[in-house]
Amino acid sequence: MSVFNPDIAAKAMMPKELLAMASSLHLAIHIHDEMVQVLVYDFDAGEVLWVEFFEAEDQAQGDLQKSVDFVILKNWGEKVFRKVSVTFDYPDFTLIPQGFLIEGKEQELLAFATGRNPDCTEVQALSDLQVAIIYDLPLSLQALASRFPNIKYYSSVSFFLQEASRRSVASNDFHILVQKGFMLVAVFHDGEMKLTNHYGIQSNDDVLYHIANASMRLGIHMSAAQITLYGASATAELQSLLLDYISEVKFWERPSDLKSQHALSDHQLYAALIHCLCA
Repeated sequence: MSVFNPDIAAKAMMPKELLAMASSLHLAIHIHDEMVQVLVYDFDAGEVLWVEFFEAEDQAQGDLQKSVDFVILKNWGEKVFRKVSVTFDYPDFTLIPQGFLIEGKEQELLAFATGRNPDCTEVQALSDLQVAIIYDLPLSLQALASRFPNIKYYSSVSFFLQEASRRSVASNDFHILVQKGFMLVAVFHDGEMKLTNHYGIQSNDDVLYHIANASMRLGIHMSAAQITLYGASATAELQSLLLDYISEVKFWERPSDLKSQHALSDHQLYAALIHCLCA
């Protein structure tokens, strides 16, 4: 069974002055089976007013319930925010070219791609990429609606692909999202998405393996790849490992006009900060 350290309880309570301003602010929450990130964003000022990162202890991989319970028990839902967006990391998704998406067949397509019957099938169009993402919204996450009446859910994959597309200007852009237990890969060539996939991982060596495999499939020499790393588990050690094989490996940074003061690096808080750009 997973738990969040009780010592973080005080840190997890949102300041009362922010709750008092809730009607004009954006509350963004990211849920992973081993962590929660939360952010409060002021639209008018273009500024992040509060952002925190909480890690679970002994979480069962793939089980979002304890992270959901952690959020519900906090004071974040005591006031109604102008906007509430929630992203989540969950492996049950598939991408379909928009021209091949058949209304009413979404659940069947998702079940075929994942081998599991979804709890609740959702679809989000990514028009710039000319694809739609079909994903499962787990029942455990739906419980958040009782705490946040104006909640809107997004698969983390959708925000990641939108941001990767915006950032892709070179010939062999590899965008790599690394969180505990999994990674997402999106490869773009001259602005066009060539490959995207999700993999379970246990170590930095696994990340290197899947990047090498993607390079081989696309006929791209690894030394020519340009890597951008995103996510809480994208460490300096991973960057150092990749630089042994790839000449350019950088971390994601927020746009200069998104004001925020936080102790962690931008890429570690990517899952929360990205809401300010995509939600």
